[in-house]
Amino acid sequence: MHNLIRILLIAACMPGIARARAFQQADTLRTLRLDELIRETRSANPDVAASRLAAEAMATRREQVTALPDPMVMLNVQPFPVYTARGTQAAQLRVEQPIPFPGKLGLMGEMADLSAEMATYATETLVDNLTLQVKLAFFELYRLQQHERLIHEFMSTLQDYESVAVTQYEVGRGMQQAILKAQLERNTLSKQLLDLSWQRKSQLQSLAKFVDRPVAPDTSFSLDIGQTEGLSLSEGRLVSVAIESRPELESLRTSRTRADASESLAKKSFYPDFGVNVTYFNITKADMPPSADGRDALALGLSVKIPLQRGKLHSRLQETRLEQMRIDSNIESFAAQLETRIGDLSNRVRDDAQQLTLYRDALIPQAETTLEATLSAYTTGRTDFLNLLDAERVLFNVRMGYEDVVVRYRKSYAMLERELGVTSLQEANHQSDF
Repeated sequence: MHNLIRILLIAACMPGIARARAFQQADTLRTLRLDELIRETRSANPDVAASRLAAEAMATRREQVTALPDPMVMLNVQPFPVYTARGTQAAQLRVEQPIPFPGKLGLMGEMADLSAEMATYATETLVDNLTLQVKLAFFELYRLQQHERLIHEFMSTLQDYESVAVTQYEVGRGMQQAILKAQLERNTLSKQLLDLSWQRKSQLQSLAKFVDRPVAPDTSFSLDIGQTEGLSLSEGRLVSVAIESRPELESLRTSRTRADASESLAKKSFYPDFGVNVTYFNITKADMPPSADGRDALALGLSVKIPLQRGKLHSRLQETRLEQMRIDSNIESFAAQLETRIGDLSNRVRDDAQQLTLYRDALIPQAETTLEATLSAYTTGRTDFLNLLDAERVLFNVRMGYEDVVVRYRKSYAMLERELGVTSLQEANHQSDF
């Protein structure tokens, strides 16, 4: 009889194996890859495109701010004649070119270049943020897919066990309770699948927003979890890499340089601007005196714009210095927060790595050994169906927990990469060699 039960279990499991393989084959019909999604986000995301265009627009400002001010043309017509020694003066035409104090235009051009550079860093920051969001969405989708796979496999096993329980019940060697318990378990799993399906569609909509194209709700996902490199750098070295790589810090440093240029420009505002002009006098002939031959006249002039409102200028200079202090405070605050976040994330990555090792080396093997022992005891009649079902459920929950930790580890890893401002921690490890 024991051999009969063993044969029944093996025969019942064969359809489940076939169904699991069919599910895995169907699951690989369509594949999204993380690296491809990141490339699409960087190239096709409309927010990234808009930010890049804004940076390009900022880059055109140098020519605008370094050009000389437009010249002024003045025409004076005199309805009442003004008599001069050369004749009657009818009109004056004057052209004047303002000239800022030397160095002002150069500083304004430097500030424009620095503003364009800051816009470029803003684009890099946006790309890094979107890349992190794509990674997090992708890893969550991977978790949902792995849960779906494990649930399908468990449901197939339950269906096989239910067939065995029905056979035993029909021959009078089993309890109806075993059949009902297996059915209840399968219905509970069906509800979980419905919940996962809804979550999957929601995550796909988020992912589609990043890549700016629809993603089919039945799309599957390929992700190589096992190739992630562990942390080999100390926390202090990680902070150093972040300080060298984060575009936000680069933007703050550029902003500080721009504030220095703004201070220099404010100091030059205390010096006068100039103007050169040419005036043409239209003279007509007159009867007297004899020298009034109507010959036109020309005059050259120099104008000086005197900065008399010294209070306004001092206020502007003080504003630039306060702006320098504000940026210095922002840099210090950002660096301190960065150190805290890197410390927290590096600890999380190491803790998750330890948990993964615990699952692989202890929990999963122990759950599998327990199931094998329970199955052996069940086939020899030393335990009942409910204990076998509990052993299957324990292994199922352990495998689900493992997938949760895998995804949590990858999310923490991705967030740490974002804090470092690098594409991958391998890049950070490479930077540490120099």
